[in-house]
Amino acid sequence: MSRNNMSHHSLRWRFTLGFITLQLLTIIASFGLVLYIAMLSAPRGAVPSTWYPQEIARSVTIDQNGVVAVTPTQALRTVMAERPTSWFAVRLVDGTTLKHGEIPKDIGDNAAFLDNFRSVELRGYVDAPDRQATIDKIQTTAGEATIMAGGVSMSLYQLVFMVGQITIGVPALILLLVTLVGVPWVTKWSLHSLGNLTDRLNKVDFEARGGVVSEDGLPKELLRVVREINLALNRLDAGFEKTERFFVNAAHELRTPIAIVQVRADTLPQSEEKHHIQRSIKRLTAITNQLLDIERYRQNPPISKKIELTHLLSKVVGDLGPFAISEGYEISFDADVSEVSMEGDDEALDRAFSNLLRNAIQYGGGRGDIAVKVEADGSVLISDQGIGIAGELHSRIFEPFYRVNPHGSGAGLGLSMVNEIIEKHGGFIELKSSPGQGSVFAIRWRDALQIAGRN
Repeated sequence: MSRNNMSHHSLRWRFTLGFITLQLLTIIASFGLVLYIAMLSAPRGAVPSTWYPQEIARSVTIDQNGVVAVTPTQALRTVMAERPTSWFAVRLVDGTTLKHGEIPKDIGDNAAFLDNFRSVELRGYVDAPDRQATIDKIQTTAGEATIMAGGVSMSLYQLVFMVGQITIGVPALILLLVTLVGVPWVTKWSLHSLGNLTDRLNKVDFEARGGVVSEDGLPKELLRVVREINLALNRLDAGFEKTERFFVNAAHELRTPIAIVQVRADTLPQSEEKHHIQRSIKRLTAITNQLLDIERYRQNPPISKKIELTHLLSKVVGDLGPFAISEGYEISFDADVSEVSMEGDDEALDRAFSNLLRNAIQYGGGRGDIAVKVEADGSVLISDQGIGIAGELHSRIFEPFYRVNPHGSGAGLGLSMVNEIIEKHGGFIELKSSPGQGSVFAIRWRDALQIAGRN
């Protein structure tokens, strides 16, 4: 992947990531607000720790002799060392009781009554607001046990975290899941107009005059872009029209001076200089005629009628055959089918096929075979055994004014016109050629043609 391609980002994902980032920042800000409010309104009485009884239960062990003991885990040892006032009592079903620390008398006196509950929380005594305790029935390795514990309360941050999980965590998780699933869909729906605009741009025929992008149904954000595109297309049309008018006028104006120079050159005595002048006049005449041919084809409305392709090609070969033979070639015409019918402009196609055949004669080296063939699917192949064309030039030979041989007599407009005519008839040109191996120009049709009488 090129560096230039990597610099482009999906607008859809920019929207999506922006929305998700906004949601995450909202969640973080909400949690911070809860923390701030909790700090301002922290309860006066301590809140019992919820993890402390669980850690005690994990510390209850029973050895192979059935002796039950409390073997503190690392976390429990840390609490017991840091909180000297911490205490707990573990009472098993068989009445075995394991204790640590000093159990407050008022809590111990009520323990029998509180045993009737599975979970009890005591805090905020009138005479000791910081005193707190819990009584929980928890499953241990020695069976179910009633664990009374106290002296260890939640820190403010633990309290906020617990409250945040309930008040923010669950809604935030739901919101995040909805965001991850919903935002891409909403973004795609919101930006569908961009895809619609792309389809409209693809439908514009930039080769035809007056092509514009439809503004119907576009959002305001894209309307200005489309209008600027249409203005640019109108300016291009105006520029092309001025350019073509200039070339046509120039071609018309040049025909008379060229004819006069031709007559004067013909009266000169034979010499190398005369030959050079005549060759230059011939090239100027070819350029002028090709410019007029191109403009005539573009200005005249296309004629669409039924064409019999094998007959048309047979006529082209018949017209140019004597010229090819006089230049030293063997020329042949072959068809795999007797009839190939299509809709189009017969004069334009005649001009295109004639141009390809003239190129084969001009660049064939004055030797070998020139073959014109109609294949079973209607494809047309024109091949020669001439000098060939290097692979890196295949894509350029159809550009206007490009010439493989800068010193040749051609104007570099013929193949450009051929390509334009073939494309307007729903076809394309494939070139197979290499230096010294000749060339094969294959005209393929995108739509199926009417075929009859396979040979």
